[in-house]
Amino acid sequence: MLRTLEDKFLFILVYQKTNPLQTLHAWQFGLSQPQANYWMHQLRPVLQHALAALGLTPERDASRLPLHPLIQEGAPALAIDGTERRRQRPTDARLQKEHYSGKKKNDPPKG
Repeated sequence: MLRTLEDKFLFILVYQKTNPLQTLHAWQFGLSQPQANYWMHQLRPVLQHALAALGLTPERDASRLPLHPLIQEGAPALAIDGTERRRQRPTDARLQKEHYSGKKKNDPPKG
């Protein structure tokens, strides 16, 4: 149950960081799935507003990273969170070489 502000804060931070299935997240906090859904929708805007007020929202444009307040303050580390996505490679052999990632297949390693 989310009885205290600290419980609610932990609940939404864990959800934002790990993005679990709602059923699993609910179970971790002793809630039903509909309760977890309710709290996610209640707490996420509060967290986003608080981060924006502090100037700590994630930077979406990499060209502006040097101007981000955390960089300006001399933060010791920077993490860029990204997701690898498939892309359609060109059919022209010369252009294919330019876009080749080095991966041979999507198959899992054997062994």
